[in-house]
Amino acid sequence: MILTLFSCGKNNRGFTANAESARSSSQILAAQMPAAQLPAPLYHTWNSLNEMEYREPAMPLAEDFLIDGFFPWAGIVSHHILAHDYIDAWFSGLAKIRDIDCFFIISPDHYGLSLQPYSLTNGSWDSGFGLVESDREKISKLATSLDVDLDQNVFIFEHGISSLMPYLKKYFPNAVIVAIIISGESEVNTRTSGRLVSLLEKEFDNEGKSGNFLLISSDFSHNRGIEETLSNDFRSMQYLKNAEGSLWNMVICDNRSGIYILDRLGKNKMESVILYHTNSFEIAGGEPSSYGSGGVSGINQDITSYFFVYFSDTR
Repeated sequence: MILTLFSCGKNNRGFTANAESARSSSQILAAQMPAAQLPAPLYHTWNSLNEMEYREPAMPLAEDFLIDGFFPWAGIVSHHILAHDYIDAWFSGLAKIRDIDCFFIISPDHYGLSLQPYSLTNGSWDSGFGLVESDREKISKLATSLDVDLDQNVFIFEHGISSLMPYLKKYFPNAVIVAIIISGESEVNTRTSGRLVSLLEKEFDNEGKSGNFLLISSDFSHNRGIEETLSNDFRSMQYLKNAEGSLWNMVICDNRSGIYILDRLGKNKMESVILYHTNSFEIAGGEPSSYGSGGVSGINQDITSYFFVYFSDTR
């Protein structure tokens, strides 16, 4: 049985043990076959497993608006299903702006299961609306350039990727993906992340941006009361509002490597639209929600915050 998770956390021994036992066979295969020839696993999602109903969203009111000439090539979106309405609206808004051939999705390794600095897969995801396929050629080239084997089983457990697949398939039915999990959450290895940046630069030059999109899967301030959550978000917003004039390491989130990669690929020539900013307490009204866990256990307890952002080159 393949499960999908909806909240962030590392201390889950059951998932860790299952992943460690399951991935041994894929390690043997990876050592014997080139990435392009490895069997492609099928992953399931919350929507394909009918763990929750994909309800039509109540469209939230946007906090900022797009202006003429804004062409987003990157963005940040939450992987907590508690924020369903906002995730759906973010993908819906993006689909109205542009077509996308390939999403490069950067996720943190929430459970510390990655065997290598970067985890890659050539698998497919059953989104509940159809399959989301990996771009196997891009994955194979990336694995070769990074000198890593496919670490397939990490993706069974990583909600930073799987939770987004139903939205992606709904609004971009023909898009393929390159899913990348980077070891660590809050800590950034600039050498490791920088190596990935150098390989993605061609995918996000002026020509590449016309068909590709960099998706940073991230939630922000975790496990804090409302005052500290808002304080942390104020810091994060300094960069998210003005990436040219602020430092990426101001951002407090669970995917700081993704923010670093975004910053380096943006080359200090980015402008942004923060479509939404909210938190789990605000969404759930201070009560635990049956629609996915956002870590809500009271105003002074365990709040997670969310930013939904588009980035384009400075015009």
